[in-house]
Amino acid sequence: MTFFFRENRCPIPLPPLGIVMILMLLLGGCSTGTLNTELGGTSAADHYDFQSRLPANDERLFVVLAFSGGGTRAAALSYGVLNALRNEQLVIDNQPTRLLDQVDVISAVSGGSYTAAYYGLFGDRLFEDFEERFLRRNWPRTYGWMLANPYSMARLISPDFNRSDLMAEFLGKQVFDDKTFADLSVGPLPFVIINATDLNNALTFSFIQQQFDFLCSDLSNYPVANAVMASSTVPPAFASMRLRNYPGCETRNKLWVTEALNNRNLLSRKFAVAQGLSRYLDPAQMPYLSLADGGITDNIGVRGSMMSPVAHRGDVQQMTGAFNRRALESVEKVLVVLVNAQVYSSYPWAASGAEPGTIETLAASFDAAFNTLTTENISQARREFLAWGESLNLTRPSGKPLVNVYFSTLTFNQVGDPARRAHYNALPTAALTADDVDALIELGGELLRQSEPFQQFLIDTKTLPGTSGGTKTDTPP
Repeated sequence: MTFFFRENRCPIPLPPLGIVMILMLLLGGCSTGTLNTELGGTSAADHYDFQSRLPANDERLFVVLAFSGGGTRAAALSYGVLNALRNEQLVIDNQPTRLLDQVDVISAVSGGSYTAAYYGLFGDRLFEDFEERFLRRNWPRTYGWMLANPYSMARLISPDFNRSDLMAEFLGKQVFDDKTFADLSVGPLPFVIINATDLNNALTFSFIQQQFDFLCSDLSNYPVANAVMASSTVPPAFASMRLRNYPGCETRNKLWVTEALNNRNLLSRKFAVAQGLSRYLDPAQMPYLSLADGGITDNIGVRGSMMSPVAHRGDVQQMTGAFNRRALESVEKVLVVLVNAQVYSSYPWAASGAEPGTIETLAASFDAAFNTLTTENISQARREFLAWGESLNLTRPSGKPLVNVYFSTLTFNQVGDPARRAHYNALPTAALTADDVDALIELGGELLRQSEPFQQFLIDTKTLPGTSGGTKTDTPP
């Protein structure tokens, strides 16, 4: 191959490297990200929702874990909690069982979603290779090398392929083995809810089929890596992830949305969610959804997902998405464990007495709003779970044990030693040292064992007499 200068038409041979570069530009410029597919003929049994994915464990227990955002710091802390639950033994119907096997739901955001998704896909393999494949990888360096790759640069020229698409592709191949939601939460593994933020409508977006119904889309063949990437997409390092809003299906027309809009209880969350979802109804006005880090709306991932009207068909009070009537009458002990890797770091400008600059002011303002929202979300989630338990007790059949709710929040602020607590609060979200990863894993178990609600749950649940009579999934909710 030769190129010519226009001035004298003198042929100049193109070096082999130049040929390679041009080919990469031509091929890379055609790259596109992975989009969700239109809803087809998937059977109800294949839907990714509570009905088809809750594990068939003891119906007297309902165990919910929530993993916060916070990058690798959050992933390591939540990994430590799962490891501690693996080592905690219960006796149910005279049979020993791991408490980990009684976990029903894991709702996760951002960094916590990596641990949750990996366990939801591979089960106990998490404890064999997750540290090597994810926790101990230097992600800033990995990302830097990816961006420096000439082929990656060429692909990023495409308007249909961005940095988040590039990272999702890498995660799919190197961490999640290109698995889709059809592979997630199968058999005895808990139902994993990965949460992002719908930037179009300022709502939590949960990767469950009930949410995808509003897009007329099928979640089952969507890559898990893309969902995890959407959940952890923090601008400006990463661009938002897009989902297609398809026209022409009846699944998006939900009665509870219409009723909430007509009732116009303007201060209720149900109305706020219904108002946002109503914008999905006209794909011409909103052809695509842009998703970013789930922590923007709910960094714990409980109120926006587990306690969301989307997940429960508008009836959060009865949790109708997760429970049928018989299961509601059978549940006795509800354990909720929130693993919160939120940090309260100090600012150098504050310690020196200097006036913060523009960037420092913006960062501190973001931290203030973010930390306040997270604290309020945790408090509200606790109130809602306790209120749910009380409402069940009001209608509890005669002779049935009352429902007890054990709500446990694990945070760095529970570390007693001030110097040690300050160390954890200063940890970054990525590029942790090996010692820091080890310490966070150990801390996850330590905080769980120190939790009074968790210890009370163990005391009340060490031996469950009698026969459970079934599981939560005997009858579709």
